Amino acid sequence: MDQFCPDRAATVSKVLREAGKTITIARLDETVGGLSKPSKMPWYSYSLPALACKVGSMLREIPNSVCSKCYAMKGRYQFPNVAAAMERRLTRMNLSPIMWAGTMRELLARKARGQVQYFRWHDSGDLQHQAHLDAIMWLARELPHVKFWLPTKEYQLVSANRKELAEIDNLTVRVSAARIGGTRTADDVFPTSSVGADDGFKCPAYDNGGKCGDCRACWDKTVLNVDYPLH
Repeated sequence: MDQFCPDRAATVSKVLREAGKTITIARLDETVGGLSKPSKMPWYSYSLPALACKVGSMLREIPNSVCSKCYAMKGRYQFPNVAAAMERRLTRMNLSPIMWAGTMRELLARKARGQVQYFRWHDSGDLQHQAHLDAIMWLARELPHVKFWLPTKEYQLVSANRKELAEIDNLTVRVSAARIGGTRTADDVFPTSSVGADDGFKCPAYDNGGKCGDCRACWDKTVLNVDYPLH
């Protein structure tokens, strides 16, 4: 796997941009392994296999952890075509974070068309390594009109990058509580999320047909905790 290099990613992006319509959106989409489009979300997301989660895989074995009842280990996420798409995305990102990020930049820029959009990283799955996070931070800087939400249980990885992450206004890292009913603590560096804790802002999607609607709390750094019902 390549280490992430912003200059090389920018070069990839520039070449694709200068190629214009000779490189179609469909080809860009194929190169990154395809975007995901959860029905709940206001725009696109990018899902990876839940089995590839690092911290999540350990939490999955612990009773009463949020990952012990992982929604991405059941339902539509287990359909063969969905599972294959998530594996494809993981492979493309790991193969070359540089090529992946440069291509993703052009894909999202074309789809956003200069409009404010709200993108979720990983409706399934999580951060894989430093190069993955580096690429996500670079993309946020490159696309200031896109608001990015990154829910994660990779506490050590994001904490090691807390200073850089704090400087990126359009990237909200929201650290997930480890156990069902767990709440945020006073020393949390990042905004958080919880499951069944009855603490902070209650996610309204489950009273809104399972959709975000006009709510953007998850993307808002000033919302200190978003609480989801167990599902």
